[in-house]
Amino acid sequence: MKKTILFDSPLRFTFSGAILGVLLCAFFYASHAFAQPAGSAGTAQPSRVYSPVYPYEALIAGRSGWAEITFTVDYSGRATFLGTVGASDPDCASALQADIEAIEFLAPRVNGRTMISKLNVRFDFLAQPILEPAIQEVLAELKKPKPAIFSVSELDKKPAPIRQPRPAYPWTLRSDATSGQAEIEFVIDRTGRPVLPRIISATQTDFGWAAVTCVKNWRYQPAMKNGEKVLARLTETVVFDINNSSDMW
Repeated sequence: MKKTILFDSPLRFTFSGAILGVLLCAFFYASHAFAQPAGSAGTAQPSRVYSPVYPYEALIAGRSGWAEITFTVDYSGRATFLGTVGASDPDCASALQADIEAIEFLAPRVNGRTMISKLNVRFDFLAQPILEPAIQEVLAELKKPKPAIFSVSELDKKPAPIRQPRPAYPWTLRSDATSGQAEIEFVIDRTGRPVLPRIISATQTDFGWAAVTCVKNWRYQPAMKNGEKVLARLTETVVFDINNSSDMW
């Protein structure tokens, strides 16, 4: 008959206690590691700098603003559970939120395992931003009584798209299985890059801001009039279909 004897010698008791102590230490270490607060070494890192679209009306008026967004980065590196901490106006908050949702984050790893983390991001929209020469040219034209910015009907032909990456599907609307669309107007500079995108209409506000955030990364063939490169105004519709959203971030 087999007998089980617990702690039948000082040596066995000491050895078993040591194992128990190691396991407890490992448990507490793991618990701390997987619940690190924002700002610690375990915080997710963005794959690029934050660069939200400057709200069109504010940029034209030379009006500054700010926004602060809190969010959680999940195991896939996607921003989820976004919320506005504060903002000078709703457009600034929406612009920053859309930019955050379009970023892929590098989720931190602890002991070889990916963990979630919580972040806060504040962005200041400066009244006198440092703009690229191409954008400065468009702004200067817009201030003229008769801007030299042509419509599609005035061009030799409509500029063909070269690259049109898909937008990030707004997290809340994806979670609610909501489809919709947004109509975006922008100016193509002389290299074929869209600048100063603005929302003309949108079935949901978040779709509008996701669309302008995406459109600024599109590229077209330069707009031509009488064989010369010119500035041109285009309007495009961006569709968000929840049934075909697998190719969207």
